[in-house]
Amino acid sequence: MNNVPSDLYQPVMTVLIAIVSAALGIIGYFLKDIRSSVRGEIGENKREIEKVQEELADFKATLPHTYVMRDDFIRAVASLDHKVDGIGKEITEINKNIGKLLGGG
Repeated sequence: MNNVPSDLYQPVMTVLIAIVSAALGIIGYFLKDIRSSVRGEIGENKREIEKVQEELADFKATLPHTYVMRDDFIRAVASLDHKVDGIGKEITEINKNIGKLLGGG
């Protein structure tokens, strides 16, 4: 610094401080802008997550009314088959009795 005249040192430092201050101000502005946009996206994501959670809760509530578990279906079909077999046996018995009444073997 011995080579730089002292009257040139003051304006150069002022300009450098102004440039650094402006750069810091611009960086701060963009960081603030980025931060606010990230907060907005986080809020939007929270709302979407809550919406998905509500839809999932609704789906869980309606699931038993819409779909049947495999074991329940098998049990219901087995019960229905048993009833149909019983009706078949009764019809066969009725046919035998009608045959006897009509004089058949």
